[in-house]
Amino acid sequence: MTYRFPSLNGLKAFEAAARHQSFKAAAAELGVTPGAVSQQVKRLEASLGISLFRRLPQGLLLTREGGAYLPKVSRAFDLLTDATEAVAPALNGRKLSVGISERLIAHLPKGWPRHSKALDAYIRETRISEDVELIWSNDLDALLLDRQTRQANLSEHEIVAGDGAHAFFIVTRYGLANCRQTQAIIDELSR
Repeated sequence: MTYRFPSLNGLKAFEAAARHQSFKAAAAELGVTPGAVSQQVKRLEASLGISLFRRLPQGLLLTREGGAYLPKVSRAFDLLTDATEAVAPALNGRKLSVGISERLIAHLPKGWPRHSKALDAYIRETRISEDVELIWSNDLDALLLDRQTRQANLSEHEIVAGDGAHAFFIVTRYGLANCRQTQAIIDELSR
């Protein structure tokens, strides 16, 4: 069987740009320039013969066709990720190094993250830190902070604790923002 689909790089650029509604944020996640993402999407649109985005001064807006295409492309990437993890778990199974603000420790479950066997597969180590520079130097993969850093090239996802009494932020590079490891941390802390 011959499969007919466009460039995988174009599909990755489209999916990331659609998720972030921004070529710049997609570029930060993919480790390329915003111009490269824009060109990949333009080539994808040309190969499909349709427009996937409306380019607006304040960002991107999916067209009707783009909105219909996105869930299927995302599902295909999820299937590829699942297939890859099934045959090569170490490839996507990288454990994260997580920094934790000292002010948050009292608000985390006792012994976090070792209190949960579910997190053993996702967290290699934790240490007390609020230093965002450790993410840029690759000494940490994520930070749990009690405040936003508002750094344009980092993803900051708000987590509301299960009791609703505390909110904090997990800060990562865009490439790790939606990975299984980060999602497992968010899910565990939201309980």
